[in-house]
Amino acid sequence: MTRKLVMLLILGACALAPTVPFNAVAASEQDASLSGDDTVQERNRARWEQMSPEQREALRERWRRFQGMPPEERQELTERYRQFRALPPEDQARIERNFQTWRNLSPEQRQRIQQRLERIKRLPPEQRREVLERSPRFNQLPPAQQQRLLNRLNRAPKR
Repeated sequence: MTRKLVMLLILGACALAPTVPFNAVAASEQDASLSGDDTVQERNRARWEQMSPEQREALRERWRRFQGMPPEERQELTERYRQFRALPPEDQARIERNFQTWRNLSPEQRQRIQQRLERIKRLPPEQRREVLERSPRFNQLPPAQQQRLLNRLNRAPKR
């Protein structure tokens, strides 16, 4: 039961539910609680008890979805969470803000954005780069982040 509780907390954090803080369980705590560290298990149990019934049910639902995923997807989700937790706090905060902004968009707005991104992904690499470089937000990023984004965009599959 404790291991399941820990995974519920982790999944809740991964899903960035608005009612459950993303950093509810640190990656190091995840490793410790899966290995049976009683102190970490007690902290996680206390977090669970502090949640409202709605938060608990949301977490249970995410756990059911997680359990229904193929093993490769579960592993990828877990790895992405570990990568997120390894980021500097300011990067984590930026990602959380961006995710909250995304959550606040209407379904129509999200769909339009996703359609635009799909069109950009289908462009040849040089055109993708040009589109990105014309973006005012891109030009505000530090050079290292610009380069990471360009590298990631260049790896996007053509469709």
